[in-house]
Amino acid sequence: MSDMHYQNYIEKIVRDELKKAYERDKDLCTCDICFQDIMTLTLNQLPPMYVSSDIGHIMTMYNLTKDQLQAQVTVELQKAIDQVKKHPKH
Repeated sequence: MSDMHYQNYIEKIVRDELKKAYERDKDLCTCDICFQDIMTLTLNQLPPMYVSSDIGHIMTMYNLTKDQLQAQVTVELQKAIDQVKKHPKH
């Protein structure tokens, strides 16, 4: 069996969107605990999209251009940000 490489592409999208949120919202804590909490809260509300090849990445990006999925990512990320801001664990 070869070394297989796969990833949840939604995780990459959420991570990228969270980085944008940090740029927009200077009051958002950037500590590792808050980062991890926001990521996990968001990812637990979204369907995973695992890819294992460049074609998989291309197809996933095509699917992500659909407004509904992008909106879902945005909504769930904002919910997680709001929750962590109200109840940080540090």
